[in-house]
Amino acid sequence: MALLHFSRVIKVSLLLSAFGLASGARAEQTKVNVAIIPTLEAAPLVIAKEKGLFAHNGLDVTIQIGTSGATILPGVLSGQYDIGYANVVSDLQAIDRKLPILLIHATYSHPTDAASDPYKIYVAPDSKFTDPRQLATANIGTPYINNISEWTTKKALENLQVTDFSRLRWTKVSGEDAYSSVKSGTIDAVWLAQPAGAAAVKAGLKPLLAVNAGSMPGAVGGYFITSQRYALANPEVIRRFNQVISQANDYVTQHQNEGRDAVITHFHFDRDLVYAAPLNNFTNDPGIDNLRIIANDLARYGLIKKAPDVNSVFWRN
Repeated sequence: MALLHFSRVIKVSLLLSAFGLASGARAEQTKVNVAIIPTLEAAPLVIAKEKGLFAHNGLDVTIQIGTSGATILPGVLSGQYDIGYANVVSDLQAIDRKLPILLIHATYSHPTDAASDPYKIYVAPDSKFTDPRQLATANIGTPYINNISEWTTKKALENLQVTDFSRLRWTKVSGEDAYSSVKSGTIDAVWLAQPAGAAAVKAGLKPLLAVNAGSMPGAVGGYFITSQRYALANPEVIRRFNQVISQANDYVTQHQNEGRDAVITHFHFDRDLVYAAPLNNFTNDPGIDNLRIIANDLARYGLIKKAPDVNSVFWRN
């Protein structure tokens, strides 16, 4: 028994060393409620929780589940959540509405290789849409209307020299209904993240357009956010949270299958689908220059009224 305990101590010490942390007594714990969408991009957050990295830094983190950034944002503003996740479009739309939020840390960034892009548009195997540029005339299903689906798709098509989106339509879909709707012809295509994309391929659909790599390689696709009120009252919590997420992003980048296993366990995802799905990059770069371009794109597409000064939307220690 003593040998087993010693072995466990060694494993914990090695794990903390991998994250650049010294082993020892835990700091006094501060409770923090963090809301996330159940996708593969949550892997670093889950890893940090499950491996005790937050606790080692004095944060007693509870992970809450939201269906989208649009539903998480009100919870952050009301104080239901101390920190939340929202994609870059939801973030900029909230800022455009003058909501008092701050971006505190990047979550993921777009890959440069279309083949390894987790976010794609899928069509039926016998679809009349065979060229990605034809999607400018399609009825595309998505879980996110007037949001990140529209920006990534239009930007990717613009990069293919498409300029006319007057015939592009969007239909809200979710779950297995998305696959059957494409197969039946109710919609022409569907925009999906992971592991829904892997499920679409299993259901017989085929990818036609890689929207993350196709729109803006390297751009940050989402941020952890907090309210201005919480940030003002709890700067040390935000600092520690950011420190842990930076370490966790680096760790999952180097140990991708551990990240996969973490979300499989936490969200009860299908193991085969998760292992069939590529991952976005996990970045610690806030991507300010790309964020400025995204904001201008959203203004052009009518998704926000005016591009903000992106230097003013981040929490500063």
